[in-house]
Amino acid sequence: MAQYWNKTHWFAGAQHSVLFVIFVFLLGTLDTTSTVTYSDYMKRYDGKLLNALFLGESLTALIPSILAAIQGVGGEAVCSANSTQPEYSKPRFSVQVYFWIFAAIILSSLIAFLILEWTSISQSYRTENYKTSDISQLCIQTEISSPLNLNLISDSMSKYMYYYLLAIAYIVNLLLFGILPSIGTYVMLPYSQSAYYIASLVLPISSLLSVIIALVGKSRLQLSAIISLSFIATCLTVYVIVLAALSPCPPLHDTIGGAVIAIVCYFTAELVYSYIRLVIANRVRQEYEREHGLFWLGAISQMGALSGSIPMYFLIN
Repeated sequence: MAQYWNKTHWFAGAQHSVLFVIFVFLLGTLDTTSTVTYSDYMKRYDGKLLNALFLGESLTALIPSILAAIQGVGGEAVCSANSTQPEYSKPRFSVQVYFWIFAAIILSSLIAFLILEWTSISQSYRTENYKTSDISQLCIQTEISSPLNLNLISDSMSKYMYYYLLAIAYIVNLLLFGILPSIGTYVMLPYSQSAYYIASLVLPISSLLSVIIALVGKSRLQLSAIISLSFIATCLTVYVIVLAALSPCPPLHDTIGGAVIAIVCYFTAELVYSYIRLVIANRVRQEYEREHGLFWLGAISQMGALSGSIPMYFLIN
């Protein structure tokens, strides 16, 4: 991508960045499939390390935002001296350098995975018997009188609870990755180019902050608490959707107060959704005894994102 992002070819009677679109599609495929496979892969390790996976995912959004801020583009145009022509800030480094940095990040991720899998550095965190579906259920049924097994039963997750959490995860990912990213431009631009630029830098922090909250506070919540948080985030999302629907003249447009309210609502919704994703994953990892619990959680999450992004694509275009 770094070498061919600006190359165009004739396609459908016009010049198009065919290679760029292909590379973006391949990267998107890598992103979606890795989410599913890594979620299932983490069952091989201690449940506490699942937060590390979400921390890494949050950095994939935060690091590009930091790079964009360092690059110095995206601000409002200015007119210098007596000129009437708008002047835009010049980037500190080229788009090619930007993509090469991305390539280095992906390469470092691959190296980290190889070290994790093929060296003994993670030996102390490995769960030897991670395939516990049939064995655990048999032990629970045949040794139910043991106090230790009574504690195990109280901490295990029923099949119906697992389905409830999958349904919540589906809706959360539909809103977080399917709808909210699609309407960000329509929500923020009516309040100014600066509001849109600030939002693009601040919003990726929400995912990182959700991991910090889980590490400092609770990484597992009861179903009632998860539903309550989902309701709050959904209300904020509805407000953001209304702003996008009323664009380019939403309430308090072209005002600092309106921009602050829009950014806070958008940020809080993404923060709560990210935290819910982490809480659900931790509960499934630590409480659901059957195999492939995390795999189907990752698959359902991607299906939710797909279910939200496809209709939004046609609505916007």
